[in-house]
Amino acid sequence: MSGIPLTALLPELGGSSRESTRRWVSAALAHADALSAYDRWLYPRDPGRQAAAERLHEAWQAWVDDAEAVLRQAIDQDIPGIESLRDQVCIRQGMLKMPPALIAQRREQVARGEVHSMEEVRRELRAGSRG
Repeated sequence: MSGIPLTALLPELGGSSRESTRRWVSAALAHADALSAYDRWLYPRDPGRQAAAERLHEAWQAWVDDAEAVLRQAIDQDIPGIESLRDQVCIRQGMLKMPPALIAQRREQVARGEVHSMEEVRRELRAGSRG
């Protein structure tokens, strides 16, 4: 892993060979695999682990940024693993829309009883569609 974001480095280097791009794709997938080993820590129930969860969330954001830079390098190239990388980027972009602090807040709402039953939701949706 480098301290330099790929989003800054790769455009400066210009075009890359197919082999070089293949290595970047493989490296990005390996990095995602390594990070995913810690996904169980992303939404902790213990408030003492919240800071670590936030850092993991930031690590995933950095990974997505780097992986998108790799995808831009690989444009119009048939590289093994490129579809898997695109899939992982999409999955992680969705995950990043739910930061650990938001999930912690939602858990607190549930603990306080600030929830609605499915029947209440259905009733409200039906009433809203009538007028």
